[in-house]
Amino acid sequence: MYKRVLVALGNEEAVDEQLLSEAAAIAQTSHGILNILHVLLPPNSGFPDPVYLTADGMHSTVSTESFQLYLSEWQTLQKENQKFLDEQSSQLMHQGMAVEWTQAIGDPARQICKVAQTWKADLILMGRHNRSGVEEFFLGSVSNYVMHHATCSVIAVQIPKMAVSA
Repeated sequence: MYKRVLVALGNEEAVDEQLLSEAAAIAQTSHGILNILHVLLPPNSGFPDPVYLTADGMHSTVSTESFQLYLSEWQTLQKENQKFLDEQSSQLMHQGMAVEWTQAIGDPARQICKVAQTWKADLILMGRHNRSGVEEFFLGSVSNYVMHHATCSVIAVQIPKMAVSA
C-alpha cells in the first residue's frame, strides 16, 4: 500500500488536474497522505549577467535596477506558485484527504528525487510527455531521470499531446 504519495506537478492545468485526480484515488484507497510538489526552475533568460572579464579584472554589468527587477519577478513567481499549491491542497483537504505541499527550487528531476527521499515517499506520481530523439536531448526527460534514480516506486502518467496543448 502506498501511504505517502508525492505528486510532482508542472505548469499545465489539464495535466495537473489528471495527476491530482489519480493521486487522490490512490491515497484515498490506502488512507495515505499526499505531498503536492512543484519545482521552480530559476529562469535563465532575463537573469542579469553579473560580471565580465577584462585585462584589469572583473567588472559588474548589472545595474541595481536590473537586479531588483529580476528579484521582484522571481519573488512574484514564488508567491504565485505558493498560492497555486495552497489552492490545490485546500481542494483535496475539503475531500477529507491529508495533504501537504512542497515548493522546491532547482533542476526538476533531481529535486523530485530529493524531496521523495527526504519526505520518505512510497510513490511518486508524475506526468510523462513521451519525448524522444532530438526533443528529449534538448529538453531532457524528467520522468526518465526520476524512474531511474528515485528510491521509491514511480508512476508516470502518459499525457496525451492534445491535453498539453489545450
